[in-house]
Amino acid sequence: MFGKFHFDKTIAISGAILFALTGAAPYSHATNVACVGNSITEGYGIWGDKKYPDHLQEMLGDSYSVTNFGVSSMTFAGATIKAGDNSASYWKTEKFKAALNSSPDIVVIELGTNDSKFFMANDDTQGIYNYNYGQCEKSQLYTDYEALIDTFAHLPTNPEIFATLQPYSNNLEWAIMDTAIVNQINPIIKETAIKKGVNIIDLHTLFKTPEWFLSDSVHPNATGAQELAKIINKYITLAKPTLKQEQTSLQVNGNSYGVHWYKDGKLMEGDNTTLTLTATGKYRALVKVESDNDSWLLSDEIEVNDLNGGATAISPNQRKTVQPKARKLHHKVDVKGRRAE
Repeated sequence: MFGKFHFDKTIAISGAILFALTGAAPYSHATNVACVGNSITEGYGIWGDKKYPDHLQEMLGDSYSVTNFGVSSMTFAGATIKAGDNSASYWKTEKFKAALNSSPDIVVIELGTNDSKFFMANDDTQGIYNYNYGQCEKSQLYTDYEALIDTFAHLPTNPEIFATLQPYSNNLEWAIMDTAIVNQINPIIKETAIKKGVNIIDLHTLFKTPEWFLSDSVHPNATGAQELAKIINKYITLAKPTLKQEQTSLQVNGNSYGVHWYKDGKLMEGDNTTLTLTATGKYRALVKVESDNDSWLLSDEIEVNDLNGGATAISPNQRKTVQPKARKLHHKVDVKGRRAE
């Protein structure tokens, strides 16, 4: 009895000393945040200044561990496309592998700006240089973005995923046009994110102030990197929507400006703000949380056991106990030096 008391007391004292010295609770685990992206994430052009993930780390604090996995020039395309030189694919990078191995609890995917180049042909007479991005069918972009979400979602940590609609970018020489981002890339990202039920951050609406950009009209400057981090931080820390059951219907607590419903992990038809229940099961909702931009947050999950009431909230660590088999990577890593954009 005395030995056990002495052992437990020693542990308690050691823990108290650790907390006093570091300010961290003993045996605490920092929330790992993986910032996946292109040169906007990596910090092209502001090499001596803090990048957006650096600012995000400061904003989130010591209970989070933020890592920059950005790589300049990368596309989210590349899981399936075969045509052309695909060395610009994020799928082929060491940082993609590192992000997967980082045991992320949160993944922010900022990719798509360079994918807009698939909609711009080379034209040397006008100074348009599309490098070796080749061509691919638009359907393949949908497939590859879905594969990217799935690859992270199937990790053992079951991370919370934030897909970003790409910010304003306009550089004719680099074959990056905002019209392609608005009309082609961001709709692909949004539609796929809704299908898969992941959070969406509307960087295009929220990050377009000219003073936040370098002269290339693509990359954030030092001020822009901080402003970008503020936007990402806001949606990571914003309270998640909650659901309530009113007899035979489900509703979102509080304000919502659009809703997509999911039953047992599958997107349901329709986008009504109120869902009429016809079957028991586990339900979630992707909720448009503000009226002035197109950002959406995924609600916590509730389990409906009785169609007349009695839904039970499911905590995040109860959602998945068995993970689906992770998607295999089909590419060998082949990172070539190339001009960043």
